[in-house]
Amino acid sequence: MGKKSRQGYESTRKEYLAYCAFFLGQNLLWGFAGYIETFLTDIGIAAATAALILIVPKLWDAVNDVLFGYIVDRHVFKNGQKFVPWIRIGTSAVGVTTIALFAIPASMSNTVKVVWFLIAYILFDAAYTIQDTPAFAVTTVMTSNVEERTGIIAGGKLWAMVGGVVATVLIPMIRPRLGWLTACIVFIAVSICLMIPLLFSAKERHTDMASAEKNPDLKDMLHYLRHNKYLFVVLIAMLLLGLSSVEQKMAIYMGRICLGREDMATLIAAGVAVSVITVSAIVPVLSRKFDKFNILCFGLAFAITMDVVTYFVGYDNLVVALILIMLKCTGLGFWQVIIYMLIADTVEYGTYKSGVRAAGITFSLQCFVAKLKNALIGSIVLFSLSSIGFVEGENAVQPKGVSGGVWGLFNLLPAGGFALALLVLIIFYRLKSKDVQTMSELNNGRKLDSQTVNALETKYGKSNISGKKM
Repeated sequence: MGKKSRQGYESTRKEYLAYCAFFLGQNLLWGFAGYIETFLTDIGIAAATAALILIVPKLWDAVNDVLFGYIVDRHVFKNGQKFVPWIRIGTSAVGVTTIALFAIPASMSNTVKVVWFLIAYILFDAAYTIQDTPAFAVTTVMTSNVEERTGIIAGGKLWAMVGGVVATVLIPMIRPRLGWLTACIVFIAVSICLMIPLLFSAKERHTDMASAEKNPDLKDMLHYLRHNKYLFVVLIAMLLLGLSSVEQKMAIYMGRICLGREDMATLIAAGVAVSVITVSAIVPVLSRKFDKFNILCFGLAFAITMDVVTYFVGYDNLVVALILIMLKCTGLGFWQVIIYMLIADTVEYGTYKSGVRAAGITFSLQCFVAKLKNALIGSIVLFSLSSIGFVEGENAVQPKGVSGGVWGLFNLLPAGGFALALLVLIIFYRLKSKDVQTMSELNNGRKLDSQTVNALETKYGKSNISGKKM
């Protein structure tokens, strides 16, 4: 098990800090990659064309992510580990492929630019899958304590938020001075340094138990997915929430078009940063007192209300606008932390219902949805900009009315998407945190009294784990 540095916990403080640092670094890198739409329009590719070519690699994603999840669940490395070696391989590849994305010369023909981008993006996408899927899945074998796992995921997501926000704040200041490629190299160098500690400190303590049926085959995985309805509810909500969270994508356009200067996007990002980081920090505390699902529903409802208020107040008064933006973006902090906790919970539910543990396929689907939403949100933003008369080019003069359209996109898209996601969760999600802990104990072979098992089966149906030793 390793040394227990925290009472009742199986993982060490060193592992926890390395996990947080890893996601800080990863999201500095991902935050930079998130500006690919702006980069493409800056090098002269029309917004509508950029939107289309961002969708094309998602066809590969549908195969790539699920195939990798299958490989992860089936393969055990010679050292007995299932996840950490993959994280090492992915981390080595993701930096190189990100540089390739931002090395496209503006002087080349549009055809060459498009071909270059598609090849580089597909390679980047595969590298990110190899890194990201095991990085989440490893939490399920670091500890069997659901509260501890929740804390690890929450810490990782908090620092992921910090990384994304830092990238959003710094890029509008650094990018104009260094250019896209040099700025990219600087961000990647820092990112890799932050990610390295996890590669050598993470311990897999429950690999054998986490294989409920040792090395599940395709039939086992399909059985697991068929019995894991809550996984798909959470993934649908995650996609809706992700497609609605346009604030980062719109920050530079907001600065350039609504506020008159690109570096004004830094003020927007700073306001979002205060809100998101504060909420992300208090979520783990709140989750000790309240069910995390209820916390998420409250956060989404509050964010929807503030989106509508912010839209009608407008941006003429910069101070008021920034305060309202901070309040409306609390929803980002709630959903981007808690949704990943819920996905980890569905691993326990799926194992409980099917007798098969398939964390790899679970988190590969999460990775697919995360990348799909990031690709589609870029296309949604670009198509929306095109529809309101946006003119591509770094220094292009925008027609009258575009600024009002940008403000509408910034506020009303999140309001509509969050409302739909909230409705899906309220109607279809019934999994409770305390029951997940009981499932985890049962899934890991612990003997439970018949009253506890019966109560669980009354709520969630008969288990394929009950009575088994794992």
